[in-house]
Amino acid sequence: MGLIGVAARLVAAAGVVGLAASTTAGVVVARKAVHPRPKRTVPVLQVTPTTVTVPADEQTRCPGVYRVYFGDDEHSILLGDVLTDDGDRVGRAVLDAPAVLPEQGDELLWTGYLIDDPAAVSPDAAEVTITADGSEHAAWFFPVPGSTTWAIHVHGIHSSRSAVLRGVPDTLAAGMSSLVIGYRGDAEDDRGLPATFGSTEWHDLDAAMRYAVDHGAGRLVLVGWSMGATIAMHAARDSALRDRVDAMVLVCPALDWFTALRWGAVKAGFPGFLGALGAVALTVPGLCRLAGMRAPIPLRRMRPSPPAGVPLLLVHSVGDRDVPVDASRRFAAAAGSAATLVEVAPCPHGSELNRDPVLFHGSVRRFLHGAAPRPDAAAPGRHEASQAAATPAAAADAATPAAANGPAEAAS
Repeated sequence: MGLIGVAARLVAAAGVVGLAASTTAGVVVARKAVHPRPKRTVPVLQVTPTTVTVPADEQTRCPGVYRVYFGDDEHSILLGDVLTDDGDRVGRAVLDAPAVLPEQGDELLWTGYLIDDPAAVSPDAAEVTITADGSEHAAWFFPVPGSTTWAIHVHGIHSSRSAVLRGVPDTLAAGMSSLVIGYRGDAEDDRGLPATFGSTEWHDLDAAMRYAVDHGAGRLVLVGWSMGATIAMHAARDSALRDRVDAMVLVCPALDWFTALRWGAVKAGFPGFLGALGAVALTVPGLCRLAGMRAPIPLRRMRPSPPAGVPLLLVHSVGDRDVPVDASRRFAAAAGSAATLVEVAPCPHGSELNRDPVLFHGSVRRFLHGAAPRPDAAAPGRHEASQAAATPAAAADAATPAAANGPAEAAS
């Protein structure tokens, strides 16, 4: 064998080794995505009766009201807007004179959960049980007397029902009885199941839809946050009750898991292509098992398409670094006049309501009013934007009609 042949074999071997190493790294990224991991916390630097000071970062600087948990999550307080910011430390207002404050050195779990008690939403709230595939999951039910349209709220990956309670007042105001559901593998499920990006979880939403119909619902509205939007999308396309779905509200929706994992890898300090490889690995028998999955995710489940004829409202921050807004722009363009895309000023994933509550609640309530069978229903197809857009680029993006964007996702 000549020198050229030896060199060619060495190059080929190096390529195989490189591909194997990249695939292995991609599987590691995929495993981190589908399995629960410790939530990020921030340390308390200083506390007074009226302020809490924490290190400055994208999340702690973001305008709005947020709930922080401390003391092994036994206590929580609401923090308001930024009062001081010296570049390294941020001081935020303590709201509502809480009985217990964190202490210096405590670790705060930062969330958008403005409401974390169903009784704070409605005194009529009740817990019910929904069974799917032989497993029971708790749900919160909020009745509206005489309602024949029910809204079903679905939280995001590795999260819990509390994450979406803040959205329930809008559906109650629209006259809709509301269910807030749990599902297999979420933070309330003690079986430690991996997330499957909606490919199995949608069966739990399907069971909730059946529960609603069996208890008097004639029509359904699905409200999904992050991966909850993926779950809702699968149910709207595949459920036997899909013809009863009148409308869908999708907040920070994860509608392209190839993009979401690519950006997740970048955010974690890895090359983006490893995230894309990880997403592919989840669809391949054998490789998916290395990532801790029992079965591969069908390829079509990784990037769902819009259900035909269903009005859609998408609410998404232009600054989301977990699930980039470009995926929502492409999705809205594909859905055409059925979709309304509302872009919110930059904020972390799942913080759209906290960042701009006026825009969020106004958009959702107008959309739900339009989704009802009333003669003054608003036409779909709008593209709205946060008036609080922080940069000219964000404002320019927000002014572009959804259908014209063309090709360009944690946890809540």
